Amino acid sequence: MFANSTSRAMAARPDDVPDDAKDSYRFLANRMLWSMDEGDVAVLPGKVSDAWLAYVADLLGLASPPTVLSLRDYPGGAWYPGERPQLAEALRGLVAARGDGANPWRLECYIHDRDIASWERLLGIGAEDSVRFAQGTAELVNSKSVFRSMATACGIPVAEGRVVDRGPELVDGVSELLARTGAVIVKQDVNAGGDGNILLTTVEGGKQAGAHYVVHLAATDPATVASALDPFGLTVLPDLPAGASPARNVIEVYHESARELSADMTVPRTGAPTLMSYSDLRMAETWKGSVYPPQNLTPRLHAHLGAYMQQVAIVAQQLGYYGPMNIDAIVTRSGELLFNEFNGRVGGTTGIDMIGRRLLGQDYLDHHVLASRIDVPAPGCDILVKALTEQGLLFTRGSDHGVVIYNDTTEETGTVEYVVVGRSWADTSRTEEQLTSMLSKL
Repeated sequence: MFANSTSRAMAARPDDVPDDAKDSYRFLANRMLWSMDEGDVAVLPGKVSDAWLAYVADLLGLASPPTVLSLRDYPGGAWYPGERPQLAEALRGLVAARGDGANPWRLECYIHDRDIASWERLLGIGAEDSVRFAQGTAELVNSKSVFRSMATACGIPVAEGRVVDRGPELVDGVSELLARTGAVIVKQDVNAGGDGNILLTTVEGGKQAGAHYVVHLAATDPATVASALDPFGLTVLPDLPAGASPARNVIEVYHESARELSADMTVPRTGAPTLMSYSDLRMAETWKGSVYPPQNLTPRLHAHLGAYMQQVAIVAQQLGYYGPMNIDAIVTRSGELLFNEFNGRVGGTTGIDMIGRRLLGQDYLDHHVLASRIDVPAPGCDILVKALTEQGLLFTRGSDHGVVIYNDTTEETGTVEYVVVGRSWADTSRTEEQLTSMLSKL
């Protein structure tokens, strides 16, 4: 398993990822360990806590944790195997030593980009997959501009907007939309989630979910807009070498949302895509957690959400993509459902769906409510497990409620990610309140 959450396909340039978000890309990889079994090998961009890895293995009922390798121990500058010769040698040795046996090797990843296709060729795993994804298929379905083009063609509801190049086209487009609506969001074409999104608004206050930066303007003319966007390097065309083209941006009318929704789909090579899970997103400026399934979603919205998400996944399949896909949407204050993006990769909620299925059953959404939160200040896994046990809050194998430590990055950030499991929203909320109280005293 290549947990390549720091893939070059996640942003047009590393510099496009805001400094305060760069570390988080590395930590996304840890969540994929919830999908692993005994004998598996994981390659992560960073280190993982030994205590937390043992905790995950124990909760999943594994006799021993999977083998975990870190890019930090193998010199190189990217995930491309040609830049990691020592890692390539180590993986070839592991594959050869264990052989195929009864369970042939397969390769899983965070995003099936061209680098992963290169690893498949090098290791002799997934030859058919390698051919498909060497064509840039995953990169195609992680593009906001491709999504807007596809959605417009297929009648999938999206906010008014357009695809632009930085420079006069972007400035003029923002000025035009801003004059009519009062709020416009500028998105980087291939940056993950809301990282790098800029909200320009003439209105003070209000909800600002999905924006990494917020800029208030007193006027909407092109000169004022250009002045506001100049610090972000968006007002002039970049000076690029011959043969290179600039990364695109997407500009959209910004709608304050009543709620934000997300779904995880599995897109097969052939046949109907499957909805794996769906959730309410807990948003601040960007995603901070989720509630599964969405609570009190009206029948109309429920039907529209399912129908459009299925349509998005089918179109991605027709483009040649298969694998995990997550799709985000909002419900506006007026009750309108609008879709934001699709991502042909593992999402922030994929690991939580794996927890639900492995610990509660394939139908866990029918009888449980899960609530997650990220970036929570807390002590490390050992101390946290002890405290949760003493308070009767720890989820244990075979139980049906309690707290799961979804991710532990305390050694680098002093924070954890958690999932609260309950038999109802009231049950889950009560446990989360107890957890919050406990953490405030540690």
